[in-house]
Amino acid sequence: MTEGDPLERVLDWFRAAGGDVEEAPDEPREVHLLDSIFYVGERELVPLVIEVSVLLSVCDIDPDDDPEFLPTLVEELTAAAPDGVSIDAGHSHFDDIWAAVRLGADDLGPAALPERLRSFVDYSLQTARDVQDRIHPLDVVKPDPDGGPLAGLRLLVGLDDLIARAEEMVSLATVNVMRRREGLKATDTSPHLVFTGNPGTGKTTVARLMGGLYKQIGLLESGHLVEARRSDLIGRYVGQTTPRTERMIQKAMGGVLFIDEAYTLVEDMHGGKSYGDECIATLLLAMENHRGKFAVIVAGYPEEMRFFLDSNPGLRSRFDQTWHFRDYTTDELVEIVHGYVDKNDFVLAEGCDQRLREVFDAVPRNRFFANARLARDTFQAMRRRQASRIVGQGLSGRAHLMMILPDDIVPPTKARPRPPMGFTSQG
Repeated sequence: MTEGDPLERVLDWFRAAGGDVEEAPDEPREVHLLDSIFYVGERELVPLVIEVSVLLSVCDIDPDDDPEFLPTLVEELTAAAPDGVSIDAGHSHFDDIWAAVRLGADDLGPAALPERLRSFVDYSLQTARDVQDRIHPLDVVKPDPDGGPLAGLRLLVGLDDLIARAEEMVSLATVNVMRRREGLKATDTSPHLVFTGNPGTGKTTVARLMGGLYKQIGLLESGHLVEARRSDLIGRYVGQTTPRTERMIQKAMGGVLFIDEAYTLVEDMHGGKSYGDECIATLLLAMENHRGKFAVIVAGYPEEMRFFLDSNPGLRSRFDQTWHFRDYTTDELVEIVHGYVDKNDFVLAEGCDQRLREVFDAVPRNRFFANARLARDTFQAMRRRQASRIVGQGLSGRAHLMMILPDDIVPPTKARPRPPMGFTSQG
């Protein structure tokens, strides 16, 4: 394989983006990037066409229980997929959902390739999380409710520092109302926030709750949440970005526009050209012209979000509060699992908490630590292992069906599926 080989150029981009490329001679190549595995290879019988695919979901939903779930999900993902991205399902013994993009000669040039790949990777990673959250919604709340405008936030596990920040906002809004009644000047509270933290730390959950809180304290009219990602805001061609961004802003009027991985809006962060500056300028203009009409919450990894805020002088002046979502501790992850257990009518036997701590302590705590997703996936693995034990031992009865044993608790592992496309071998 020569240095100028188009396949090698694609793999070099993944390496530059932080991907770990499997150096085995077989095709397709596996690329480990963040928490996903991409497959990269030449399209069979089609010269100069490279295909990149990623597994969006391995469903563990029984098709007999809901035969329409997978076809409906594939149909919805297909309708929402960006231009040039195909969605397919069912190419192995799993109920797989795949996303794939084919890169022809026009896509492989130095100007087009970085933007094409970044767009696909951003879409794939976000969609994979969306699919998993739909199949197994994250649940990071404590079982006991509390009253008042901060009730929803107080239910969350491990966010005491952020709850204190929210309490300050509520207090300031309350005092502002009192000052206006007395004819005194009041400083408006900015609803725009930056959330930083690793995946699974509750950023989306808190953004949704902040909308409701803003409505309760009178900052916003409706408090609804509109989630947007890069592909919702930035077009591929001249003239598409401003209308897309304005459309999402209009949908968020009265509520919160939540932009996860907002750093992907910035031009040249990963190389190549995009229309990120146009999107950010449109967003800042709307934040100025529609003060008090909607809120913007942007979120992402801490270092990348610092890059995002430094990319335009207007961003730091609009976003004057940054809330950091730290990783969950082992005890907090155990508490989240307890929430899943209680909610789903299970009971943990003696020794389960210790086994959970062992499982969570063994996971490296780096920027890719899955946090609440790890707790959710561990719970799902517990359910599957318990079901296998019950069937294998011929058990029945309410007590057996509810009881989780320490041996049922294993680290969640995902079977590695085969890619759905046909690749030629380069050996």
